[in-house]
Amino acid sequence: MTASTPSATQPPAFGTASRNHYRAATLAAEKDLRISADHLAGLAAECAVKAILIDFLGSRLDVWNRPEHPEVKYLDRSRKKPQWTNKHGHLPELWEHLTAVAHRRRGGGSGALFTQLIWENPFAGWDVADRYCDGTTITDDVIDRHLQAAYDLIAAHEQAGILGTRTRA
Repeated sequence: MTASTPSATQPPAFGTASRNHYRAATLAAEKDLRISADHLAGLAAECAVKAILIDFLGSRLDVWNRPEHPEVKYLDRSRKKPQWTNKHGHLPELWEHLTAVAHRRRGGGSGALFTQLIWENPFAGWDVADRYCDGTTITDDVIDRHLQAAYDLIAAHEQAGILGTRTRA
């Protein structure tokens, strides 16, 4: 086994990826591909949250191109022994990261723009592993809620870019 080395690949383009996953999710929903539609809506939202965190709320990519926030620690419950980290993981826990960072920057600018999104986590029961389910629990209401949340996140990211509240080049 070799030690981890920094990534030589291009950094992730979370904003672009979020829009791509959203378009694919809407096409899957139109074709009644429920599992794919819900899965892609979640990926779209996750990428949009990471784009917001990096582009507007002070998060950054580490040397392995993993998103992290330098000032906020999160309890990583995905491990057998939970531990504190500043790395941004995945939905639904990632929503807590957005909430924590946006509240820290509530005073104005980008923090105030994003706090309107975080009152309720529309992905609280979402799990990326649902891509393996039989689809019986994925209702039209669930898909609609996840698509709307992804759309709102993407729109907020784009609006913040238009307003010029970006934290990095």
